[in-house]
Amino acid sequence: MAASKSEKKSTSTVSYKDAFKAGLVCGVAVLILSLIVTRAWQDPTAFGFAFVYAGVAFVLVSACACILNWVMRNDTQNDDQTYPILK
Repeated sequence: MAASKSEKKSTSTVSYKDAFKAGLVCGVAVLILSLIVTRAWQDPTAFGFAFVYAGVAFVLVSACACILNWVMRNDTQNDDQTYPILK
């Protein structure tokens, strides 16, 4: 049987778009939790801080995911990654 042309080379990285999606999900989760924990509906200052916390969480998680993604893309130790990581 001939090999299929639709076979893709497996990679261990994700797109940067997915890294930002992870940051967005984390930011929304932090926003909801901080709105509840600080009782932001009672105090405008707490309401503002909830959005600050969410923004910081988004930036930190996105930056961390992008840096890890960049490190994995530039990794040359294991060039043959055609096998699963956990055999």
